[in-house]
Amino acid sequence: MVEPLKLLAHLAETGTPPDDGESVLRVSAGLSDSLQRFSEETLPFVASGGGDLQFVFGSYGRGKTHYLKALSQWARHEGFVTSYVNCQESQSPFKSLVETYRVIADNMTPPTQMEMGSTTGITTVVEAKYSNKPLTEQRALIESLKVNRAIVPEFRNVVRAYLGALGDESDLAEQLKALLTAAPTYPVTLGGLYRKYRALPKPLGKLGRRNAAAWLRALLSLPHALGYRGLLVLFDETETALRSAGRTRQLHLAHIRTFIDHMATGAFRGCAVYYAVAEEFMELASTELEALGQRIKRVETDLPDKRNPRAVWVDLDELTQPGPQDVVFFEELMERILTLGRDADLSVQLADRIATSLKQLARNHVDGIDEGGVRKYVKEAAAMVANASMNGSVV
Repeated sequence: MVEPLKLLAHLAETGTPPDDGESVLRVSAGLSDSLQRFSEETLPFVASGGGDLQFVFGSYGRGKTHYLKALSQWARHEGFVTSYVNCQESQSPFKSLVETYRVIADNMTPPTQMEMGSTTGITTVVEAKYSNKPLTEQRALIESLKVNRAIVPEFRNVVRAYLGALGDESDLAEQLKALLTAAPTYPVTLGGLYRKYRALPKPLGKLGRRNAAAWLRALLSLPHALGYRGLLVLFDETETALRSAGRTRQLHLAHIRTFIDHMATGAFRGCAVYYAVAEEFMELASTELEALGQRIKRVETDLPDKRNPRAVWVDLDELTQPGPQDVVFFEELMERILTLGRDADLSVQLADRIATSLKQLARNHVDGIDEGGVRKYVKEAAAMVANASMNGSVV
């Protein structure tokens, strides 16, 4: 867990918590209802073999990344594998289904990293269910994969072979790892593998354009098949597709549509997929690829406020109660930041003085909410609390 002063300094600089999930939950405001619904409805449904899909939109700085990371941390607490993909960090997961597979596989994280250290990736997830287990359990896991019909045979045989090769002094495990991660810089030929290791199960497969959809389905179903409760995939800043043009953009959108279609037909067993997008993403989908727009079209409710937090296409404000249009939201955020100060030995008197200033700042943000208002408030509040905690006075 990040120390209170270090967390305050990070919040003051960036307006967002660091990547560790505990920090996210420590400064979450207005998400109690959504996290409870996620825990009591979504996760049990996914754990039973179901699938869930949601597009969450909001303006820059509104808190989409924060929301995704809160879901991720909650899911890990509940025993789910997670894969958080930041589409802004030179990752373009939708330029091809092969690339979609790679980035999800690379970012897979076991529900607890204590077993395997801080590493991520599909092989880390696989090994966490296999390594340091009694031989009978290891054999049972391999056998369960052998008879699993929800995963394409050529993929599950690579997983089985990889598990069987762990601890082997040959380079077989590394070659099978390269197949599982679809490493573009580690060429592996299946014929060469069969000639050298005649006991390998058949068929073995290798990711390519023709089988990418089947491998993607297998990848997303694998954690559930391994005995985890399921998988949560989080795509952040999916509007990366907005920056492309012409056929490239249509391909990006078409691959997102492929994801949705597989989810609708139950092809992903024990998997939930969440996208964080800009509001104009819906307009783009409707004009550039009508089939995508139709699939994520808004479903209205009869409720007076038209809220539908369970919709596929949902405003982050609907998931945040109270929301940033309510001063109570900022006061809740303020209290969480002040709690960090108290944990860093901020005196009661200074906390009370800061609270008075932050309440006025909260009212200013509600009266004149602008793009990035929540992030700006977090920066200002965290800076004030951090300075007071370190210097013993309010600047």
